[in-house]
Amino acid sequence: MAHSVTLIPGYESQDDTPLTTAVIRMLEATGVAFDWERACLDSDACGSVLDSVKKTGRALMPYIPVDRARGDVPPIVQLRRELGVFANLRPVQSVPGLATRHPDVDVLVVRETTEDVYANLEHASIEGVYESFKVTTEAACERIARHAFELARRMKRKKVTVVHKANIMKKSDGLFLRVGRRVAEDYPGVEVEDVIVDALCMKLVLRPSTFDVLVCANLFGDIVADLCAGLVGGGDNCPSVNIADDAQIYTVGHGQPAETAASADASATSLLFAGVLMLRDIDESDAADRLMKAASDTLAAGVLPPSAGGTASAAAFADAVIGRL
Repeated sequence: MAHSVTLIPGYESQDDTPLTTAVIRMLEATGVAFDWERACLDSDACGSVLDSVKKTGRALMPYIPVDRARGDVPPIVQLRRELGVFANLRPVQSVPGLATRHPDVDVLVVRETTEDVYANLEHASIEGVYESFKVTTEAACERIARHAFELARRMKRKKVTVVHKANIMKKSDGLFLRVGRRVAEDYPGVEVEDVIVDALCMKLVLRPSTFDVLVCANLFGDIVADLCAGLVGGGDNCPSVNIADDAQIYTVGHGQPAETAASADASATSLLFAGVLMLRDIDESDAADRLMKAASDTLAAGVLPPSAGGTASAAAFADAVIGRL
């Protein structure tokens, strides 16, 4: 039976980009059957993105550039709000063939995505002075903490680290820390620790292998996840899963430059790795393992995208990976 997946190629109702086409080819080459439902962001011809994702329960989405200088909201941010995404999952692992600072990183960053300073509660109090409110609720703290511990238990992880700045933000981050510790009591088989966020960043750069699952509020999770990605290849190794109650969006962790994001030279690896995460979540772990090994072997053989120091286009990389499946 084919797995129904919403494909969000971008703003155009035309053919998919070379990047998206390459990733689809690699996923289908595993032998897993997919029923792709294309849903473009700006065209009725492709169907409604929101309706499609709610129906299929999962979506694959490349980085889609916007004009940030004009104040445009990134599509993934809009979808998070509309779908009620409460968690962003960023698996960070060293991959053979991608240049890394450390060869043995295996960290899971779990980020809360509904509140904190991302609640967009800003205003000018007087001329030249702006205030931005950090929102922290007990309900959201408990939901993300429980999600992190459930993931740790399901994925046989040994430790959850609660990331905070409760030494300064004693009420808001104090609540995040207290709730995290309280939730930990329901998971006696999982070790719990807490680390102040600035100290965490230093320790991650020095000894990332000492960490397992990191649970963070919105702002710290955004920063820490990109720091971790920088340890294992940066944007070429930056898959991301946005999690709502009834839907998941598999995408890249942060943006690629606008001039390459939709080109044949854009790196296919980060979106492919997001596809591997999707395969695991739809109980196609054998296909996920085979695809990940083929991709790793391809990278180790020197077939690299330009962003990783090579010359391989997305299509050429896909050809090499498929040849190894």
